[in-house]
Amino acid sequence: MKNVLFIVYYFPPMGGSGVQRPLKFVKYLREFGWNPIVLCPEPGRYPYFDESLAEELASLSVEVIRINPDTLFHVGTKSSSASQNRWQVPDLFAKIARRILRLFLYPDNKKGWIAPAIEKGNEILSSRNIKAIFSTAPPFSNHIVGKELSKSSGVPLVLDYRDAWLNNHFMDGMFDWQKKKMLKLEQECVAEADSIIGLDDFMLQQMKDEYELSEDTLQVIPHGYDPEDFEKPGQPTLDYKKGKLNFLYSGLFYEQNQPDVFLKALRKAIVEKGVSKEKIHLHFQGGLDHRIKELIRKLNFEDIVSDYGYQTHSQAVANLKQADVLWMISNFDSSHKQVKSGKLFEYFGAQKPVLGLVQDGKEAELLRQYTAGFIAKVDSIEDTAETLVKIFSSWNKQTLPAGNSEFTGSFNRKQLTQKLAQIFDKISSQ
Repeated sequence: MKNVLFIVYYFPPMGGSGVQRPLKFVKYLREFGWNPIVLCPEPGRYPYFDESLAEELASLSVEVIRINPDTLFHVGTKSSSASQNRWQVPDLFAKIARRILRLFLYPDNKKGWIAPAIEKGNEILSSRNIKAIFSTAPPFSNHIVGKELSKSSGVPLVLDYRDAWLNNHFMDGMFDWQKKKMLKLEQECVAEADSIIGLDDFMLQQMKDEYELSEDTLQVIPHGYDPEDFEKPGQPTLDYKKGKLNFLYSGLFYEQNQPDVFLKALRKAIVEKGVSKEKIHLHFQGGLDHRIKELIRKLNFEDIVSDYGYQTHSQAVANLKQADVLWMISNFDSSHKQVKSGKLFEYFGAQKPVLGLVQDGKEAELLRQYTAGFIAKVDSIEDTAETLVKIFSSWNKQTLPAGNSEFTGSFNRKQLTQKLAQIFDKISSQ
């Protein structure tokens, strides 16, 4: 079995969407002839921790090498025990810190992890017969680590993009001189890479055009879902309301992605279009901030909303299976056509109808192929209200559509990991 070095920042016991992809790759890689050795930081200060993911990682008996880097999120923490480093960070503080540090730290606020990760990575490379290096980003500091390790050792490098580096909503507010600096950093990384993985063809096409990359180096491996998570989910915490249409939103709300259009559209559907408020209930898992709660109060929706806060992954999956309709919003600039949300694929795994308030891009395309997708214009209260009327009518008639299981099967995490192993096979034999 060949060894592959994983350069990862977000990893259990950390929670959140960024953890899922590397964890599931690690889970299945050995079935395809590759033994992952994970290099990652101690958790440090982080807002969400997930015991269900930590338990899953422990059950895999994978070698995980942790270091305590010099980042804002690690100053003052101890490296002796991951559990001692688990400091909760308020969401508001995290948002403010990200916005300020973006002006000074390149490529991101995890820059302090680069030097110690390179040092430890070189130790691993010199002693473990590593045949490939895999870096997944964001944070894009990971790619700089991977680039430097590959450059010094000659071990082939795979760069995995869970989000675009330049064509990213976080870059929209940056000055031109900042973007040029980022461009140079990414150019150096992709020049060293033997293979580049993106979530979809939109993302890879932009990189291909920007850096004149060969088609042979580009591979699409989308987000996915693990069928085992849905076969043996945890105990649901969702308080299902019998006789009502139960909507569930899973995850956090970000600056560009807020529930305002959905909530105001529902109000319009109730007041003007005959949807019964008494037959609707809204569930949120991930947490609602004060502004959203105030909007819910103004719309007179407090009695039809349940907020469960952050849920472990096993609880979240169990709740997905309980709800009638799942919904998401992707309100980024229309130029960002690539997939921006991993939750869509977890929704597919639940095989439930999905309402997507999305741009006309890859996410809309996937929802159409799913056959149980309802698409509304992300910035239109009227269009979203009309779509909610359609969903409510279908539910009333007991004709809500079922998902296309053949289509969703292509996002099975195990199958996606096999594609990754094939990439490792190819670059390690060249």
